[in-house]
Amino acid sequence: MKALVALAAVGVSTAVAVSVVGLPITSTPRAAAVEAAPAPPTEPTTTTVTAREPVPPAAVAPPPMAPLAPGAEGADVLRLQERLVHLHYDPDTVDGRYGEGTALAVMAFQKVSGLGRTGVADTATVAALASTTDPAPLIPAGAPTRVEVDMARQVLFVWDNGQLVRILPVSTGSGKRYCENGNCGVAVTPLGEFRAERRILGQHRSPLGVLYNPVYFHEGFAIHGSPSIPPYPASHGCVRVPIHSSRWIYDHIADGTPIHLV
Repeated sequence: MKALVALAAVGVSTAVAVSVVGLPITSTPRAAAVEAAPAPPTEPTTTTVTAREPVPPAAVAPPPMAPLAPGAEGADVLRLQERLVHLHYDPDTVDGRYGEGTALAVMAFQKVSGLGRTGVADTATVAALASTTDPAPLIPAGAPTRVEVDMARQVLFVWDNGQLVRILPVSTGSGKRYCENGNCGVAVTPLGEFRAERRILGQHRSPLGVLYNPVYFHEGFAIHGSPSIPPYPASHGCVRVPIHSSRWIYDHIADGTPIHLV
């Protein structure tokens, strides 16, 4: 699998999400599925993915970085982005510009580290980035290749052959009741172990809106790209990820891969 990273920021434009439907092994009652995002529909294409590529483990910490915020540019931002990539996060383009992708990746790191979910690389965040190690697995006895969704911290981990290869910010079900275009329900993301079952490349228009590169894991529930990844649960029940990370999920989470929501 390739390296995957992402984060969401306060006051920063939104990113994306992905969807997946698989066969559940254990789960809580279903709620709603799919996500919303205005965009023109494209012709759905269903495919199966099996290939994976190993990603090297995180590198040693770089020299100390200065605090940074969205809108910054330069060598310090480039160093921040490179550090995030080494730690398996996805800042999108590594170009020395602190944009939406970098803010979402910083927010994902803050979620994992128990810091304020701002998307700003403040003094505490920069210090933690310099000394952090990989987070412990949620399912230590799980399959070597698997997906873990941490509902409390609102992050997603991808493991490949026992190695952590990607950490993304997510937004799961809000827990609120909704009615969209005559479709009503409670926005709850099911808990338990499922498997990736099918996927749709590109934009897919669902009853609740547009999904980007959805990978389904249970009925209409999927991991999918969305332009809205706030630091808290806000979806109709799917697992939203940043749009720029959704194609990586589509390409690297093969059908049959265990997906744990805990």
